[in-house]
Amino acid sequence: MGLVAAAGGNPPVPENEEAKGGLRDRRLRSLEPSDLLAGPAAARPIALAQAYLAVGAAVTGALGALLPHPPYFNTTNILIVDGAALFWGLCMFRYAGRIPFWFLRIAPALATAMTSFAVYFSGDATSGYALFYVWVGLYVFYFPVSRADAAINVLWAFVNYAVVIAIIPSVPPGGDSIAVHHFVITAGTLITAATLLTYLRIRVERLMRRLTDAARTDPLTGLPNRVALHEALERELERARPDARPTSLLLFDLDRFKRVNDRFGVSEGDRIVRRVAALLSESTRIMDVVARSGGEEFAIVLPETDQHRAFLFAEELLDGLRKDFSAPQVKLTASVGIATSPGHADDLAGLMTASDGALQAAKALGRDRAAIYSPEVTSVIGSVTGRRNVEMQAQMATVLSLAEALDQRDSGTARHSQTVGRLCEMMALELVLEEDRVQRLRLAGILHDIGKIAVPDSILMKPGPLTDEEWAQMRRHPELGARILSSRELDDVREWILAHHERPDGTGYPKGLSADEIPLEASIVAVADAFEAMTADRVYRPGMPVEDARQELLSNAGLQFSVDVVHALLRSLEREGAPAIR
Repeated sequence: MGLVAAAGGNPPVPENEEAKGGLRDRRLRSLEPSDLLAGPAAARPIALAQAYLAVGAAVTGALGALLPHPPYFNTTNILIVDGAALFWGLCMFRYAGRIPFWFLRIAPALATAMTSFAVYFSGDATSGYALFYVWVGLYVFYFPVSRADAAINVLWAFVNYAVVIAIIPSVPPGGDSIAVHHFVITAGTLITAATLLTYLRIRVERLMRRLTDAARTDPLTGLPNRVALHEALERELERARPDARPTSLLLFDLDRFKRVNDRFGVSEGDRIVRRVAALLSESTRIMDVVARSGGEEFAIVLPETDQHRAFLFAEELLDGLRKDFSAPQVKLTASVGIATSPGHADDLAGLMTASDGALQAAKALGRDRAAIYSPEVTSVIGSVTGRRNVEMQAQMATVLSLAEALDQRDSGTARHSQTVGRLCEMMALELVLEEDRVQRLRLAGILHDIGKIAVPDSILMKPGPLTDEEWAQMRRHPELGARILSSRELDDVREWILAHHERPDGTGYPKGLSADEIPLEASIVAVADAFEAMTADRVYRPGMPVEDARQELLSNAGLQFSVDVVHALLRSLEREGAPAIR
């Protein structure tokens, strides 16, 4: 596919979309605090909390037994209960990640029972051991598996304490009434503390949820922001990777939006951004993710969508934007960069970089269009736009588009210029040229035949031999190409293109230069052009075998082609593993 084309259509929705986990709200839903308590992953933190509670109770209870205490205090049994609690806590520490979740659910009830034994063996229902009921109550309300579980555990504590009061001997005078009084105070304290803790926990959960949502949501549009975009794209790539299913990323950037803000004000600009966000959301499938990745830039993750369908969809979005903002006072367009995994990149960073490169190419090629990532074109555009020369960008956009159109017209393939550019790069590297010259040579290879755009179809596509007059017109294309590239920034490229049909024996054109007068770069372009022309298939004849093309180059080395350049190409082809090259 060419870099830019026109089409329309929506990417089809895969069957069983919801079954594939494609719901946007599911993909972007934040992890809620209650989620932490609903599965095996929650076992370790809950087990550790129970371990701290058990060890703390054991140490506190043991201190109570060892310090001075009333004569009716059963020290031995208290220490046995404390030892059991300590053993329990240490086991929780040791096996925190392997304890079944069902056991963690019943553990608070067991802790309540152990507290009841401690109170009973203390011989006094009003002893400080009764405060351990509050400990258990605070735990079950902070780590509730469910509210019903918390309520059941509190009710169980009430029943346990009531039973202890009923069966424990009343030692001090009026002990029964004091015990009832203490039961009411303890129960009231437990209920009040549990209610307060539950309220605070709910507040904290809501705050966490709001903070999480705020950190992942764009406040202006309500769309996911860049953080959420990266999370969603990472998840989608991971999901698609085992089966190598395609995932496309679109970067959608509003053209010259600063002018809108300058003319109508920031408030109106914000309104337009919100409208565009709504338009994108309405145009996408439920499985897609639309995010605002920057000021006037949006991103769309398209699962199960290859680059071709992504391009068709991008063109439909652009058409919808033009229709929605067709009023003379606010004509809005956008540029779209498209990258797909697998193919252009395999990870999040690579896909973001590729789609951004495609977006820059779309901008440089005139805006209001979509561009699929192409390493060659993106690199060429980048080398020019780095100069920050607006006129140069416009010219490059024009000539690159012309070169692509010329390929389709001349050879029936959109790869001739790109292949010549790649061969030029290979030879430049083989000849150890400077990096800047390597990149400029690749650009020259892409643009080498740009002058043919002025050659009539009747000549360019003629299947038979050309007449002398037709050859005269054809031989003018290097000069026409040099004229098209009349820019100071392209002086070197223009010179190489002008001379790429010169020959070492002096019989070339347009100036009849001899070997020493021909720039090395022009000789490289000449060899690359000849090799591609010989080996590539055309609509009117098949390509020549590589070995035959190799022999043709060698037989004309020193006459039509530079000897050093021919050998550089053959070495680089052999290194690349080209067929029939030994």
